[in-house]
Order: sequence, then structure tokens, then C-alpha cells
Amino acid sequence: MTRALLALLLVAVPVLSAGQSDTRVVKPEVRVGDSWTYRGTNVIAPGTHEHETRVSFVDDKVILAVSTRKGDGKEFDSSWTPEWNAVTSYTGLMYRPPTGVLRFPLRIGDKYPLKFEVLRLRPTTVTMRVTGAATVVGWETVEVPAGKFRAMRVDLEADYQPIDGSSAFVQQATFWYVPEVRRWVKLQSVTPNRRLSEELLAYKLNED
Repeated sequence: MTRALLALLLVAVPVLSAGQSDTRVVKPEVRVGDSWTYRGTNVIAPGTHEHETRVSFVDDKVILAVSTRKGDGKEFDSSWTPEWNAVTSYTGLMYRPPTGVLRFPLRIGDKYPLKFEVLRLRPTTVTMRVTGAATVVGWETVEVPAGKFRAMRVDLEADYQPIDGSSAFVQQATFWYVPEVRRWVKLQSVTPNRRLSEELLAYKLNED
């Protein structure tokens, strides 16, 4: 009887472990030199461009990245939390506090509120106040030019209230995050006046 119970437990443990890893995704171990090449629309500049984003510095508080536009070599700096939430964008906007769309570990079914301000850096002024929520939807298979991946889908819906009194608007966005890529492989965002997207073309990770 004891041996039978022990055998059952030994079989059950791997199954339980697999199930747990299937429903949660831990924070990425981003390293200096990691790079991702995307085709983006209205991301680093209006229109569609290819750009490579490379990590130039990382510690337990921040990721610094430099994005190089393929067409003309122009560079765009950005900063992020270790969870890939934007602190300063490619276009020079700042988010206070950081956007908070990705909160690790990602667990299927988690839903959490978002509240941040969008600021211009020079001069430092608030332009919009944002409230909303992000939902960890679950695993999906997504295909992009870099390949086919099993990705954790995170949906965002947020209300943007401009400070200048212009009309408020709603943003709906989806991130497809892939643990082994250490970043998202696809991003789509829609507002009434703007569509934004990114899809992964290639990536290179520092394994040292």
C-alpha cells in the first residue's frame, strides 16, 4: 500500500509541475546585448519601419535600450522596468509611474488596474492621465516573420484623458509575450485616431 502511494506521488509531481508552469510566466532575465528586430507601424515614428532594439544596460531597477531604425540608422533611446513596462518611450514621452501592463509572474485570469500619467520631458508637463486594466488571457499560438511561438496573451483597455481639455479616448491593446524570447513577439494597439503594431522579425539573446 505504501509503495503504491509513493509510486502515485512520483507520477503526479511532474504533472503538477507542468500544470503550474503552464499557468504562470516568471519575469525575464534580460541581459546586455539582447536584441529584437521588429517591423513596427507608428511605434518609433509615424509610418511603418523596421528597427532593432538592443539592451545597453540592465540592473534590478531598469532596462536601458537603444533602437536603431533600419532605413536611416537613426537611434531612439528608451527605458523600461525589469518587467518591460515603459518608463520613457522611443519618442521622448515619460510614464509616471511606469505603465504596468506586464506584471510578473503572469498568471492566466489575473486582472489588475492601471493608473499612470503621460508627460513630455522638455518642459516636464503632464499631457494625459490614464486609467484602465490589463488582463492575462492565456496561451495562444502566434505566427510572425521570426517564427511560430506559444505566447501568453495580455489584453489592455485604458481611458486617456488629455489635460488640454480635448476629447478623451480609449486604447485597446494586446501583447503576445514569449518567455524564451524575453519580450513580446507581437503587439497591436488601437485608438480612434491611431493604430500601432509590432511584429518580430528576428532576435538574438546573450546566453553568457
